[in-house]
Amino acid sequence: MASYGASMPPSKLIEFLEKYLFGGNLLGPSPPPAAVGIMVAINNLDAYVGWTVAQGIQSPLQLRSTQDGQYRYATASQPIAPNDTILRVPLASCLTAENLEALAERLKYERDAGARSKFEPYIKMLPSFEQLKVLPRFWDDNLVATVTDGGQLESRIIRDKNDILDPWALACVDSRANFMQDCYSLTPFLDMINHDASLQTKARVEKNRGFASTEGDVLCLQSSTYYKEGEECFISYGDLSNLDALCDYGFLTEDNPCNKESIQVRLIGSEPFSINVLADGSVDAGSKSILRYKLATESELEAFSSFDEGNGLGLLSKPLSERNELDVQSFIASTIDEARYDAHEGASAVTDNSLISLYLGERSKLLQLAIDRIKMQFPDLEY
Repeated sequence: MASYGASMPPSKLIEFLEKYLFGGNLLGPSPPPAAVGIMVAINNLDAYVGWTVAQGIQSPLQLRSTQDGQYRYATASQPIAPNDTILRVPLASCLTAENLEALAERLKYERDAGARSKFEPYIKMLPSFEQLKVLPRFWDDNLVATVTDGGQLESRIIRDKNDILDPWALACVDSRANFMQDCYSLTPFLDMINHDASLQTKARVEKNRGFASTEGDVLCLQSSTYYKEGEECFISYGDLSNLDALCDYGFLTEDNPCNKESIQVRLIGSEPFSINVLADGSVDAGSKSILRYKLATESELEAFSSFDEGNGLGLLSKPLSERNELDVQSFIASTIDEARYDAHEGASAVTDNSLISLYLGERSKLLQLAIDRIKMQFPDLEY
């Protein structure tokens, strides 16, 4: 398998940069001022290619970029089949730490070190703070208030808030780090391959398979599908819900097969709990069990309490009675329908932010699927 650098000799690199990043002759006259940003991206990419070779990173993939440098992606330099190795990264070339907070601190340290850091070419390829402002954690309160998802996004922003760590470093770590063996890692090249939720990425660590200055363990990634030469290649970042994808990565896809929507429920005298709607429109068993207990009559509770604790809890995974189940399904359907309406109206009202509109539109669509499933099972249900 050829390395990244070996699959793109200098002459081909200039040809690639001219075609995909600049659209002109890099060896000709100096570019106009408007092209300075593109030239910076070219220089960073050139330095990064050389750095990956020096680090012993190998891949049949080639890193590409749109002309403005805002979107990077990897394409196959040769046909790729399932189980083919698409990336080999020596662990010595990775930034690692025992937890995400420590990794953010290390990234800031390496960035501040500038040219003294061996990771400088890699760090220059990371998104700028301005580019990271697409993440909801950096949105102003007025924009967050337009997201009518029952407070799910706002709660996530509060959870992610950290006033101690460098915001740029933490955002980079949250959006790019992967867990590897017993640590978290910023893994060069790996974090520049885009996400496809339909894939099952295979990874393994080979012991002592590095060479030269990168002796030691090597992370290996395998493809789970076929790619033609020149076709964009993807990996899976994990089972990301739309909320996860939006908050940690700043992107969304339609019909996400891993999406899950939650609705916070507060009943008098009870701890809050969530009704969770899965990607196929089904409602999680846990919320139904809670409602079966909360909406049970005294006689139904007596029947429930006649079992020992283990069997009794198991009983709640099934309907207690026809009456009880209709009440449970009616409560779920009405709660979901209210949340669906809020999401639908919010998506329609947001005309200047396609990301929020898509997020709320997909939430509304999945909640409608859940209602349709309930109606199919209980066609005469009133709610």
